Amino acid sequence: MSRLLGHYENFPEVIHGVARFTHRISIRKLQQAILCTLYQLNQETHRFSDIASHFPSKYEVSFEFGVAEGTTFNYLDKEELERFQETIVKESPPIFDVFCVVRYHVVDKEKRVPLKFDYHLVRFMFYKNSVELQVCHERGTQRLSLEDLIIFIIKRINEELSQRRLKPLTRKHLRTL
Repeated sequence: MSRLLGHYENFPEVIHGVARFTHRISIRKLQQAILCTLYQLNQETHRFSDIASHFPSKYEVSFEFGVAEGTTFNYLDKEELERFQETIVKESPPIFDVFCVVRYHVVDKEKRVPLKFDYHLVRFMFYKNSVELQVCHERGTQRLSLEDLIIFIIKRINEELSQRRLKPLTRKHLRTL
């Protein structure tokens, strides 16, 4: 595997959310679907009310995901997606870490006003028939709860798996602080 591609050397010990899902597909295919999902999310903007129903529709949410490489994170653009996909074909890593920025904006007529963003570290740990997500909230106001964030990401991963005609992830456990 490339120089610690997918692994963040300084991942925090304090975890604010843990979720476990079972799967019935190869880890390699699951990892490819996860990366494609995160790449797609980097291109999109959503109404906050579509992710967490308790917010008015005038709020927008967008994401920025980056893949770990040693002590840094690389924004998941097309080039990084292809590089990571090539690495997965050669060797499927047991862990990959991503940096997740949740960006909030209030849309008032034609104007988009940025609000304080949230910063998270997310670790995917892969096992034969399961995957575990560990989420650490680094900083920000946490407008989007960790539970809603995890549920949204998994929902989108399952949509990607469905498009690939693969079986979805099944939730076994979800706990957040």
